[in-house]
Amino acid sequence: MDTVNRMKTTPCPTITLIPAPGQSKRLATLLQRGFLIPCAEPIPLETVLLGLPGFTREYIHNRIETIFINGTAADSLAQSVWPGCTVALSAAMPGLAGAIFRKGGPHASLRTPPPVSLPADHNRHEFLTLKLFNLVADDCVQPLLNRGILMRNPTLARFFKNRADQLPQILTAIILNRTPIPINRAIQLPENQDLFLVRTESDTADT
Repeated sequence: MDTVNRMKTTPCPTITLIPAPGQSKRLATLLQRGFLIPCAEPIPLETVLLGLPGFTREYIHNRIETIFINGTAADSLAQSVWPGCTVALSAAMPGLAGAIFRKGGPHASLRTPPPVSLPADHNRHEFLTLKLFNLVADDCVQPLLNRGILMRNPTLARFFKNRADQLPQILTAIILNRTPIPINRAIQLPENQDLFLVRTESDTADT
């Protein structure tokens, strides 16, 4: 089963975010916190990305310049990722750090090499975590949230807490399944739910 179908069939509550006009890209910080992708076995990173909206082969190879897998820089989109790992992607980073960590860059020898074997407990996990930064997050936030991303309760709760003062400017509504959640006070997510499908929807009243 491909990534899209597996995500759609994962049973969990839906959080629908209604962005204020022109504010959708301010939700890109959600992608920096990390969202979950169903993953049953090691798989090339490029294959994972091609299953996501907003990612084409041309975009992946031309825009993504920095790849971290569990905090270690990688040079190739063919690198395998696995259940339980965390992948961070970004466009070009500035300065010396950008030169050192750029995939296939001339300073790759200055980095710590990636691990050559999988963690022993990788088969205990159901998901990998993907984090997107800078221009990659800006480019992909709308197609990803239009379809929906899986997020863990603590990750989403931290986003709402840290953005509490800004949420009334960014969003016109937050809906849990079919129940509106007030934006103007602390947002409490159900403690008995570990996963949420987070998606956006246009406010037809403003279109």
